[in-house]
Amino acid sequence: MKNNINFKIEIIIDEYSNYVFKIVNNIVGTSLPYQDKEEIVADVFYLLWKNQDNINKDLKSYLAVIARNSTYAKLRNNKINFELKDEFTTDNITFDTDNVIDKIVIIEKIKELSEIEKTIFNLYYVDGYKIKEIAKKLKLSSSGIKIKLYRIRKKLKEEIL
Repeated sequence: MKNNINFKIEIIIDEYSNYVFKIVNNIVGTSLPYQDKEEIVADVFYLLWKNQDNINKDLKSYLAVIARNSTYAKLRNNKINFELKDEFTTDNITFDTDNVIDKIVIIEKIKELSEIEKTIFNLYYVDGYKIKEIAKKLKLSSSGIKIKLYRIRKKLKEEIL
């Protein structure tokens, strides 16, 4: 795609819009209304158009990555819901922000965490850093981060369930 003077965004949108929408919909599910999903798809194609000279990869793969990243960014910005999970356990809990009581309990429990726990929680669940990135950033071991995430999750589970 690099230096492609005949880049036709209309043709690409026609060919790949369903593909991009499926990626967005699979990630979001029912967390966002249809209009927001369409907005994410439009953002993906805008980013494609804006960065067309920098694309050196397969177009379909590029669109998939942009769709995934744009969707997660939208979810973070709207703070719709977040799924608590990590590599340490297969237990998953999804806290839906529609349930106000659960939201209040979670917020209060997060306030009770130690400063390092709050930092790790925010880096992992809010900012989306990987365990290795957090370990490097905080100068801790990956296994130490996993254990802290497990304990944080356990504290939150005890209050919610």
